[in-house]
Amino acid sequence: MNVLEQFKATPLTLTKLPASFIEANPTESGQVPSDHLQSTTRQPFGSSNVYKTSILHYRVLAEGDDVKTVYEVAIKLPPNMEEEYFPGDAIGILTYNLASEVDYVLDRLHLLESADQTYEVKLAKPVKKKNPELPHYVPKYVTPRRLLSECLDIRITPRKGLLQAMASCTADECEKRLLEILASKEGSNLYNELILKNEMNFLHVLKYVATCKPPLAMLIEHLPRLQARPYSIASYGRENHIRIAFAMLNDGQVGITTHMLESKLLHPGKWDKYLYMYLRQLKPVFNYREEDLERNIIMIGPGTGITPYIGFLEYRKQAKGGSTRKTKMGSAWLLTSCRYQDRNYLYENELKGFMQAGVLDRLHVASSRDEDSQYKYVQDIIEDRKEELVELLLDDATKLYLCGEGRTMLPRIQDTIVTCMSKVKSMPKSEAADLLAEYRKSGKYLYYSMIRY
Repeated sequence: MNVLEQFKATPLTLTKLPASFIEANPTESGQVPSDHLQSTTRQPFGSSNVYKTSILHYRVLAEGDDVKTVYEVAIKLPPNMEEEYFPGDAIGILTYNLASEVDYVLDRLHLLESADQTYEVKLAKPVKKKNPELPHYVPKYVTPRRLLSECLDIRITPRKGLLQAMASCTADECEKRLLEILASKEGSNLYNELILKNEMNFLHVLKYVATCKPPLAMLIEHLPRLQARPYSIASYGRENHIRIAFAMLNDGQVGITTHMLESKLLHPGKWDKYLYMYLRQLKPVFNYREEDLERNIIMIGPGTGITPYIGFLEYRKQAKGGSTRKTKMGSAWLLTSCRYQDRNYLYENELKGFMQAGVLDRLHVASSRDEDSQYKYVQDIIEDRKEELVELLLDDATKLYLCGEGRTMLPRIQDTIVTCMSKVKSMPKSEAADLLAEYRKSGKYLYYSMIRY
């Protein structure tokens, strides 16, 4: 192994691992909760309790060659949430790791035969760690299968502490040495190249070091919490339900939550219809309220980034049709994109209806793979309409919303906005960037980065 030869004479600097402080052992007593194991725990960015609810119905928004399949799901609205959310808010959905991946870990830990037996999770005695605490998202009584399915993130990119802990329970000396190299200060470049650049997760590493058999308690100590997945609410004021939309990955990967949701939609006989969800709010909040009705709004959302704006526009329509006082609404622009207008132009009919109802003033759609499209990308729309857009943006009464995939797409769109501000107002690009940053601080510009799940 070239890596081992490279580091053969290199002394390794390893951080001293904290003392183990958890034990998990089979027990004959104790009751494992029947609901999702995280349903009674506080949730990140949670602004409500976790509610058990159900899927009412669904429809396919996009499908076909060379496009992602996109579903819209109607979810029963828990009574206590009816007055709690605003257009643009999101829900968190408690998720489950893939059964095949859970089984793989159970097999490696030699726990398949006892996977459904009750275990007790408690502090190890004697306690060697200062002020030890059990993770609040792991119940006292649990089965190994449900622990790995509902509580721990087994797809996490392994940090160096986890790799070092894995080395301590690896039998093969070469595999152990490799893990120690990756965990060391001297192996930082290798860690970046092998783990980070290749996006290797805990499962990948576990498959790479065949003799590593970590105990269950070690995984509880070192694997982080399995996080709920956020989905923007794509509706407002609907009778007894809210809607979300999600796209399936088409790059050979399987999102654990999109897989769960699609399975519940397409195979109701095999999967139940229930979901565990809570209201999720970021700060600064990405939503649209009554005080925003009189403002001008510029909404930019490529692909499924359009979803929160459907709630914005339904709210505007409701306010326009049911208001007893004269509300002078600000203008509303929407810029979105798709690959093909005949295959994955999301919410086309609804958007045309909003235009006819007078709650959406300008609608521009880019389609990247239609040969005759005027615009390929949202950035092309912004560049072509830069004078009008910049003037509207600089108006004190205007708010800018940007929503979509945040790793590459949103930074490119934001850079285009900055470039156009610089051109139209003949200011240095750095000054335009500072102004947009100030807008973000003041709440005039709201940014929501969606994540693939």
